[in-house]
Amino acid sequence: MTTDELRKKFLSFFESKGHAIVPSDSLVPKDDPTVLFTSAGMNQFKDYFLGRRKDLKRAASCQKCLRTGDIEKVGQTPAHHTFFEMLGNFSFGDYFKYEAIAWAWEFMTKALGLKEKDLWVSVYVDDDEAYKIWRDEIKVPEEKILKFGAKENFWPSNAPQDGPDGPCGPCSEIYYDQGIGFGCGKPDCKPGCNCGRFVEVWNLVFTQFNRAGVNKLEPLPNRNIDTGMGLERLASVMQHVRTNFETDIFKPIINGILNLIYEPKMRSYATTEGVNHLNAIADHIRAAVFCIADGVLPSNAGRGYVLRSLLRRSIVHAKSLTFNEPFLYKLVDAVVRMMKGGYPEVEVRRENISQIIKSEEEKFLQISEDVRGDLEVLASNLKSERKDTIPGEKIFYFHDTRGLPIEMIKEFASDEGLGLDLEGYERLMEEQRKKSRGATKISGEIFAQTLTTLVSSLGVETPFVGYEKLECDAAIKCIIKDNKIVDWVSAPADIAIILDVTPFYGEAGGQVGDTGTIESGKFKIDIYDTKLIEKTSVHLGRLKEGKIETEDRARAIVDKKRRQEIAKHHTATHLLQAALRKVLGPHVQQSGSLVAPDRLRFDFTHFKAIGEEQLNRIEEVVNEYIRQNNALKIEMMDLDEAKKGGATALFGEKYEKRVRVITTGDYSKELCGGTHLKSTGEIGIFKIIGESSVAAGLRRIEAIVGEVAYKHIKESEEALRKIADMLKTEPSKLPRQIERLVNQVKELERRLKNYEIKNIKAKAKELVSTKEFVDNKVYLVVKRLDGFTPETLTNLTDEIKANLVQNGISILGSAFEGKSFIVVGLTNDLVEKGMDARTIIGKAAKVIAGGGGGRPDLAQAGGKDISRLDEALKTGEKTTKELIR
Repeated sequence: MTTDELRKKFLSFFESKGHAIVPSDSLVPKDDPTVLFTSAGMNQFKDYFLGRRKDLKRAASCQKCLRTGDIEKVGQTPAHHTFFEMLGNFSFGDYFKYEAIAWAWEFMTKALGLKEKDLWVSVYVDDDEAYKIWRDEIKVPEEKILKFGAKENFWPSNAPQDGPDGPCGPCSEIYYDQGIGFGCGKPDCKPGCNCGRFVEVWNLVFTQFNRAGVNKLEPLPNRNIDTGMGLERLASVMQHVRTNFETDIFKPIINGILNLIYEPKMRSYATTEGVNHLNAIADHIRAAVFCIADGVLPSNAGRGYVLRSLLRRSIVHAKSLTFNEPFLYKLVDAVVRMMKGGYPEVEVRRENISQIIKSEEEKFLQISEDVRGDLEVLASNLKSERKDTIPGEKIFYFHDTRGLPIEMIKEFASDEGLGLDLEGYERLMEEQRKKSRGATKISGEIFAQTLTTLVSSLGVETPFVGYEKLECDAAIKCIIKDNKIVDWVSAPADIAIILDVTPFYGEAGGQVGDTGTIESGKFKIDIYDTKLIEKTSVHLGRLKEGKIETEDRARAIVDKKRRQEIAKHHTATHLLQAALRKVLGPHVQQSGSLVAPDRLRFDFTHFKAIGEEQLNRIEEVVNEYIRQNNALKIEMMDLDEAKKGGATALFGEKYEKRVRVITTGDYSKELCGGTHLKSTGEIGIFKIIGESSVAAGLRRIEAIVGEVAYKHIKESEEALRKIADMLKTEPSKLPRQIERLVNQVKELERRLKNYEIKNIKAKAKELVSTKEFVDNKVYLVVKRLDGFTPETLTNLTDEIKANLVQNGISILGSAFEGKSFIVVGLTNDLVEKGMDARTIIGKAAKVIAGGGGGRPDLAQAGGKDISRLDEALKTGEKTTKELIR
């Protein structure tokens, strides 16, 4: 049975049991700042478990998940993954233990046809109810029902003792016996033995308690069911293979890797270590493809850092297989081919995903090459100091600051015969993790309390009347101060307000929130932002005067001029997307946007920089649409109807069954909840002010419209007029005048360069005349030349080397613009004898509180301390003489 068939069979089975089949949520959780990635099937149902939403009683899903806690085990074990699919069925205060157990057993034995004799189960030691259901109702023999403690059979693990507080409960697990040939061979082997014979297939969590302290479990009024079964692990059972990596979903990816990097003379792939590397690459490329498909881009923070780490770890694994060129991007097709049936979004973004991965590979391979030179300098310095261990702070620097995976540092140290202070490195990493946890909003606790979770827990839906009017009477339904609900507040105070109805648009879909005032005869609040938290409008403001109390009546007034400017920019954003697709092609997809009163920003998929001619054409098309003065048609319809009608949806966005569709002319039809103009002519004028790269395969256009654009054009005209006056010409003749001046400057620069070359040649001869013949072996030139630029020092060093021809070393220093610079040069014959300029520069650089690098024949350093430049040059001279002797 294929993995695709298993996925469909599971969902079909639970649909027949009255469950709503809910599509997988994005890997990037929406409106949930407590987690980096979706890591379990229950994540998207959190509001149902907490009772905030009640429109579902039963649900089932196949959820794409990402976890990196056990990343070191990925590829080493049969079933550890970063990216995986979680099958799950859920009950929100509906059915409970009996149904959950009975249906799980029915699915395993009837739908999948697994033999009852091969199945074992476990229960929490104190869960007599579950034990009796398995024994008396399902008829599982007692010897095949195991009782485990809270560490194994409670969710969260060990929650009664260790926490966290909140919903929790016992769980029951179903194991599959793969047979004696898969395990340790002991006659008493059973679940709990780590030999691998028994595979934990399905975990049924019975959420029935609220933890309110150590071992204090209070019954929940509504009991829930949360089950999880790894699809990859189930596939390995159904396909009778030893590891998940041998299933149909992984084989084509691993074969793709072998086809790309295999050479007949290599046999490393047949070893256990070689297979582990292949498995890890296959896992990581799947994870990377899905991360990018859901909008994550490589970066040095948060989700982007996780993605970058996955890609770099893959490159390191490939290096262990003696492969050192970009190849991961070529595996995207294999991943897409195997996964598009369940997740069509990877097919849609295939080209973009490939481009991003290729760019990241090329960048990292270049970084690795550059960093290796600096590692070699470090190794040389350590050896000259008779040290045999790379310090923890250096490991941390190369890993965290320079981006080198720890595995590559370990490999380098091994090649150089050096040890690693891993304890010091881990200590620094933990300090950084603590700082990151303190600075980020991401929390490890799934039910962490923030303004978002506080507002969500209220379950309030704020009627929005802002499409029709910009002010209305409203009642104060909730006052929040310092993330706590209060009954009243006196001025001055920063507060959040929830009304029973609002004209204020809450930030959503890239459009910023409205500002304005909420006022009555007894108080006035200046609203500086409006947020939309789920379906609740939260007005953030400053209580300027008076006292406000719950249930007070007030007038909510939106800033009309600001809203109008936002509407102009939002409607222009729709026109821009239409123009981009017309000029660049249908591959253009929106990836993000910002719609503000003074500008718009639009991120979209495109694989190369946009030329000036194309940019002008895009701007021209948008202005043509504006001049057509097309009326905007706004209508509500079913999501399926909108998609069939060709409406453009924001990729990765989750929509309600009924959606708002904005149609403009015959060129734009988008799903959009934002505020807009009545016709395109109201925009006035559209002006692009910037185009740039956000990441590989992702471009950004920034633009302004209306009055803002008009002011920008007038300011540009005024600047041109002033420049024309300075150059004593007319604005229309500026290009010709500037071209003439540029040519004059180039000629002067050419003459200056010739003079500088003559000067450098003369200076080099002068310096060579001061050389010292050290130990009748090497000619040494050491000189401080303040005011010389680093570039001039380098050119001068090359000229000195040319004069010395052989057996020559030059050490030059300069104080320039508040910093110290040193350049060391060696003639090629000395390099061939094993001498290295980087060893000398490394010692000198420390004295001026700096760092250096370069090549064996030429190395440079810069530092902050000018006062010790002379000392640094003497250190360089001393180091040189020690190396000679």
